[in-house]
Amino acid sequence: MSRFLGIDTSCYTTSAAVYDSSRGLVGEERIVLAVNQGSRGLSQSNMVFQHTRNLPVILKKLSPMLNQLEAAGVSSFPRRRADSYMPAFLVGKGMAESLAAALHIPLYEFSHQENHALAAIRSYPDLWGRPFYMIHMSGGTQDILYCSWSGDCMEISLLMKSQDITAGQFIDRIGVSLGLHFPCGKDLEKLAESGDGSYFIPCSSVKGAFSFSGPETRVQRDIQKGIYRSDDIARGVLAHIGNALEKELTAFPFEPGRPFIAVGGVMSNGYIRQCFTDICRKLHLIPCFADIAYSSDNATGNAFGAFMRYSHENIQR
Repeated sequence: MSRFLGIDTSCYTTSAAVYDSSRGLVGEERIVLAVNQGSRGLSQSNMVFQHTRNLPVILKKLSPMLNQLEAAGVSSFPRRRADSYMPAFLVGKGMAESLAAALHIPLYEFSHQENHALAAIRSYPDLWGRPFYMIHMSGGTQDILYCSWSGDCMEISLLMKSQDITAGQFIDRIGVSLGLHFPCGKDLEKLAESGDGSYFIPCSSVKGAFSFSGPETRVQRDIQKGIYRSDDIARGVLAHIGNALEKELTAFPFEPGRPFIAVGGVMSNGYIRQCFTDICRKLHLIPCFADIAYSSDNATGNAFGAFMRYSHENIQR
């Protein structure tokens, strides 16, 4: 029995997980960073402060499972690019480097985006080493990606992104204006359940990219008018995101038969998941999701990735 630690300190969640070579995921803890009511985010310094405070608490909870650690994995940066940097990730990286040095175990560095992909691949292990498409929809990301492999390392190419704000930002900004607490995804999804579908938001005319800035301006103006019900607006926002996905994805020349992984906090939304599934069926692609509990920010992908990298390296020796 060998165990593998994963750590991720993203913009709004401190998380760690333990993967067992025989039993799979055996422990996972996370703390969502505190955001004041009415606020739409945090400064990087506040994120670093909260991660620094939260990470020891999380690791203490996981301490009974931290024996027999063979390796660790950590999100060291948002994307695997030279210009991709965010101070929040340095908290997790510093802790992981310290633990690896003290325990004399290897440390595998992943991007936050790779961690999300690996959280899904944990449910579809046959995808390891196979090329796939991925959609990453979260508070700060709206990317369509192509993922290939160089050995056991993912190589991610950008196919499409948002020209302005992301679907996650659209949800959060409208949610805060409707009186919901940031981040607003879960509460807005619940609010939308009682909407009647009468509130419609036209799709932007941008081709080959997502754009939610104009729709957000329109909805904010309608909220100020006070003539629409909050639940109708919430449902309209989700319907608009689904329509935007269909508009852009059906116009892109995807190769039929490929797996298409969907990750990120927005992809924990049941309505958006169903929209994505329907689109994939039309395009003859294979939709693959992380479990809803592990679609938003968490460290399970890094723990699983450390296990896979360590296992393959030892087989090759």
